[in-house]
Amino acid sequence: MASRFFSSVQYGKETTRGTAVAATKILLGKVPAVNTDRKPVIPDENVGIRAKGVRSVIHQYLYNNTLSTEHGYFQQLPMLFGCGLKGGVTASEVTPSQADYLWTFTPSLTAANSPDSLTIELGDDVQFFETEYCMFERIRISGTIAQSMDASPVNVEADFFGRQLTATTKTGALSLTTAEPMNAKLARFYLDTAWSGVGGTEKTNILRGFDIEIITGVHPKFDGSANKYFDSYGEGIISATAQFTFEGDSNANAIMTAQQAKTFQVVRLAILGSQIGSGTTHSLKIDIGGVWESVSPLGGEDRADNLHTATLVDHYDATGAKNIQVLVTTNSNAY
Repeated sequence: MASRFFSSVQYGKETTRGTAVAATKILLGKVPAVNTDRKPVIPDENVGIRAKGVRSVIHQYLYNNTLSTEHGYFQQLPMLFGCGLKGGVTASEVTPSQADYLWTFTPSLTAANSPDSLTIELGDDVQFFETEYCMFERIRISGTIAQSMDASPVNVEADFFGRQLTATTKTGALSLTTAEPMNAKLARFYLDTAWSGVGGTEKTNILRGFDIEIITGVHPKFDGSANKYFDSYGEGIISATAQFTFEGDSNANAIMTAQQAKTFQVVRLAILGSQIGSGTTHSLKIDIGGVWESVSPLGGEDRADNLHTATLVDHYDATGAKNIQVLVTTNSNAY
C-alpha cells in the first residue's frame, strides 16, 4: 500500500534542457497529485452502431503541475527564479568565507533570459515519476502577519510545465536541506519614487499581509517534429502584481493619493532571516516598479482597526529600464 509519509518531490538541474538528470535535492513541502501528461480524444464518427466513437488517439504530451511549500524557505528560491525569471545566474559571496551567497535575478526586457530547466521527480514508495525540461510559468509569494502567537509562514507556490511524465526509480541517498524558514512577521515594506532609490524608504508599522504573483512569460513551444512533446521554449511578457494589506494610517492614505494621481512608485518587499555565519542574513527582496491599480480604504477590519487593501501592477520605467528584480541571499550557491 502506498504511504503518504513516503511521498516526496525532488529535483536536479539539467545540463542540457530536456535531457533528464538524476535528482540532487529534496524539495520541502507537500507532494501534489500526479497529473496526467496526455489526453486521449475519441473522434465522433458514424460507423453503423449506436456508439459515439470506436477509437481513441493521443496527439501531444505536456505535463503541468504546481509545487507548493506552505512554510517557504530561502534555499528553495534560487531554483524557482533561476528556472523562471533568469537563467545562468552566478551567485556571489558577499562576505569572504562566510557562504552568504547573493543571487541577482534582474530579467532583461530586450534580450533572452535563458531560464534554466529541471528534471522533477515525484511519487511514493510504490511508484516514482519524472518529468524533464521543467520551467516555471508563475511564482507566487504570500504571507499574512498573525495578530497573536500563531505562525506567520510565507507560502511559496510555483506553476511549472515539463515535457512528459515517465515512470522511474527514485533517486536515493539525498540529504535533507537544513532550511532557513521565511517568516512573514520579518517582512518589511519600502516605497520609493524611482529605481535609483529602491529600498531607501521603509514604511514602518503598516504591513499586515502580502501576495505577490510573478508571471515569468516562459512557455512551451510545439512545432512539427518527430516527437509528441514540445520542442523548445519561448519567453513572453514578464509581469508582476502585488497585493498588500496595510494598517489604515497616513502612509496608507498617501498610497491612495498616489493611486489617484497614477504616480509611478517602486515597492520593495524584503523578508529577512537569520545571519549566515558572520556575514549577511538570509533574505528575499522583491522589487516592483509600477502604479497602484486600486486602493481601498476600509477594505478590511481587525478588532475595530480599519485596514487598507491595495494592488500594485508593474510597468516599464524608461529611467530605471526595468519593471521587476529579485534578490536572494542564502547559504547555497547552487540548485
